[in-house]
Amino acid sequence: MSFLESLNVHAKLKRKIEEALEKRVEARVKARLAQHKLKPEDFDEEELAIIYEDERIKLIDDLKAKGLLALLAALGISLF
Repeated sequence: MSFLESLNVHAKLKRKIEEALEKRVEARVKARLAQHKLKPEDFDEEELAIIYEDERIKLIDDLKAKGLLALLAALGISLF
């Protein structure tokens, strides 16, 4: 067992990332509903789950795209 495994750093980091993502998703869902002047009470659980999943997918896609652009920039490659 390595030192990092004994500290369980991987699991802690993964949990923190998941918590941060969930906070961002929740904020995005609230903003989306506010834009359309809706309230969470206007939807049933299944509809809210669909909205949350849609925002989660969008957020992850945004992060992936930004990560790719950052990698390209670090390598000195421009798309424009």
